[in-house]
Amino acid sequence: MKSDPLEYKPILRKLLEKTRQRKVEWAQAYSGGFQCVLHGAPETFYFTISHGDRSGSRADVLILRMSDQSDTTIFDVSTNDLPTSPEEEEVSQMIEEIYDLARRQALKIELKLEQVSALLDQV
Repeated sequence: MKSDPLEYKPILRKLLEKTRQRKVEWAQAYSGGFQCVLHGAPETFYFTISHGDRSGSRADVLILRMSDQSDTTIFDVSTNDLPTSPEEEEVSQMIEEIYDLARRQALKIELKLEQVSALLDQV
């Protein structure tokens, strides 16, 4: 039975908002993949976002996975190039924005751009 990505929309919305507010810390998990950890009692949860590697999926598909401390997948949702509804389009856009924000935060993009700008000013 395939899960409905719209079922996870409230979680995605909260994760996006907390990422925007920088209340969720993202780190590089592996090349092109990023992870955040939510510590709670009694469980700890992990979100990982990366380019897809599902059989038959294209490399530009993004997959967001939630798992627990036992590494059990709670859900995974992916972007959809051809959404069939406005709700699917919204889910895809949230996943894309989470990826972009996670990448920028984990790789410290803003800091590096400031450093390069300062170096270029010295040249």
